[in-house]
Amino acid sequence: MENSLLKIKYRTISSVVKVFDEVTDVVLSWVGNIGKDLSRKQDIDNLLSKMRECVSPKGGEVKARYNTISLGNLYLQLSDVGKARFLRMLNDRFNSTQEEVDSKISEYVNNTDSALEEKLRFELISVLSSPRLSILKQFMSLSEGVKFLVDMRADAITLSRKGENFFALERDLKGVLSSLFDVGLLELRHITWDSPASLLEKLIFYEAVHAISSWEDLRHRLESDRRCFAFFHYKMPQEPLIFVEVALVNDVANSVQALLDDSAPKKDPSEAKVAIFYSISNTQVGLTGISLGNFLIKRVVSRLSSEFSNIKTYATLSPIPGFVRWLNEVLASDGDAFLRSVGISHSVEGLQSYINSISSDPKSIPVVSQELLLRLCAHYLNTKSGSRVIDPVAHFHLSNGASIRRLNWMADTSQKGLLSSLGIMVNYSYELSKIDDNHEAYVVHGKVTYSREIATLLKKS
Repeated sequence: MENSLLKIKYRTISSVVKVFDEVTDVVLSWVGNIGKDLSRKQDIDNLLSKMRECVSPKGGEVKARYNTISLGNLYLQLSDVGKARFLRMLNDRFNSTQEEVDSKISEYVNNTDSALEEKLRFELISVLSSPRLSILKQFMSLSEGVKFLVDMRADAITLSRKGENFFALERDLKGVLSSLFDVGLLELRHITWDSPASLLEKLIFYEAVHAISSWEDLRHRLESDRRCFAFFHYKMPQEPLIFVEVALVNDVANSVQALLDDSAPKKDPSEAKVAIFYSISNTQVGLTGISLGNFLIKRVVSRLSSEFSNIKTYATLSPIPGFVRWLNEVLASDGDAFLRSVGISHSVEGLQSYINSISSDPKSIPVVSQELLLRLCAHYLNTKSGSRVIDPVAHFHLSNGASIRRLNWMADTSQKGLLSSLGIMVNYSYELSKIDDNHEAYVVHGKVTYSREIATLLKKS
């Protein structure tokens, strides 16, 4: 299975390369003999000249398209070092100049002719848009251009994490891509064991929450008492953006190990009362931070409700990835004051010892201390930065119209689960009649909706 997974990246790249291959043989005639690392001054000078030619092409649309394809082809052939230099050039050399901006602002502010107001406003907007945008938008017109931009942004994000500064370029890429991706433009497809092998390989490769260990494990996740869906964009029809995995069960799940047990007997989906969303995986690094819409889960819930009238409850079994990190930080900064503020009369040292020992001996935690840790976790899920909660998974579900239903002790006993959240997992509830109201309460007013059980955990002693 490992070898087949390694091929996925190359097949994905190949689908993008294909559209640029139409000019492979003539790229050198346009850009010259540029090295893959862009290490020579003449390489940089030549590339800069050609980028400027893309901003202001000499000739008609055919020439402009030819230039864009040639530039894209060149980028795909560069080494990682060369790509970093290419992106740095786009970021640093293709911004609006301060002189141009100041001139247009002055012209607009000092204008006294109302007939010219709209014209000057649009000219100001135009000069505030970087020349770089002209190049990026030209890629969008190509059949694989959107995927090319998504991958270029993924490169920029990866390099930024290593210390590069591509703020201006990343901002423009995010703006261009944000205009293209919305839940209304996404197609929802049901993934089954009979789906193309290339798609099943991607499901294995991109699974980000609970790794798929084998083809047998995958088959188990696609049985009749399971559902797997993928969202696609019409500009990237062969490339899934998000995978959503669902288990059809009788009760709201409280253990991911039990939920994923492939030796458990298969259930009759027509008798299921609960749909549990247990894995939601984003596949494209280049779409990080770009909203794909706030009603992704609502679409899946609607799809399931039309297929299974017997299912009345829709909930998740979700990880809490930042809990331990947050807890260690607040206990280390002024832990005693924090514990008093949330009504917990327990020593920082005692709690810290439980945190440190839980990965090696989770059964050693007394029941009373389990309750304290669940209370702290409830506070974490309600902790905000500005108007949004700091936990990324919680933010996603609350934005999608969910409410916090229940915390589950030792719901994930894997090392990853113990180290990141002390084994605690959370159920978010999706009630169709309340999704819109919950979404508005959170997104507009910053209000987190939760159950009485969570409210009890949040109360001070």
